[in-house]
Amino acid sequence: MKLQVAIDRKSLTETEQLVRSLNGIADIIEFGTSLIKDFGFNDVSKLAQLARHSRVLYDIKTVDEGAYEFHSGFYYGADYLTVMGSASPSTIALCYKETNAIQHMMIDLTDVPENQVAKIDTFDNAVYLVHHNNDLGTKIDAPKMLANFHQLHPKVKHIAVAGGIDLDNAQRLRKQGIAEIVIVGGKISSAMFAEGAARSFREILK
Repeated sequence: MKLQVAIDRKSLTETEQLVRSLNGIADIIEFGTSLIKDFGFNDVSKLAQLARHSRVLYDIKTVDEGAYEFHSGFYYGADYLTVMGSASPSTIALCYKETNAIQHMMIDLTDVPENQVAKIDTFDNAVYLVHHNNDLGTKIDAPKMLANFHQLHPKVKHIAVAGGIDLDNAQRLRKQGIAEIVIVGGKISSAMFAEGAARSFREILK
């Protein structure tokens, strides 16, 4: 399983420190939506260049202007970009078209109803992100979410999971074996020793 670490709500200086600490430990370093909104592609891309031994994801959460936003995001150095599953299937298709063989589209399924997911589960090389909404204030049961999704969409090849993942959830996900990517945010990026926290997750998921 791959470990993706999300960096959100940080200054550029804090983000730089985290990228240097996580480089090569996290399989994917995520520059979260807050960083993209606060600083833009130009500033974020300079820090992304420090992740020489990890892949880079920009969580841009595209909902329209799919072709333009994906073209721009990949131009500025992303290996992965996100589009919302609630977007029009046409927008998602345009994002997919902009994604080449060494790039990746991640479809964020936060709060997307099942009838919408059923319309967009046909992109073979896309990563489908089963994403618990932390704003709900409820505890995540990641393995149960994934089991339900996998049962409903058995043809989906690449699955990621996010939303309040801790070490216990990571261990259960590893045993379950459905997720390809496990995304961890504050449990690593806000830890006193981020590198050590990332290594703990890495040890469980490898």
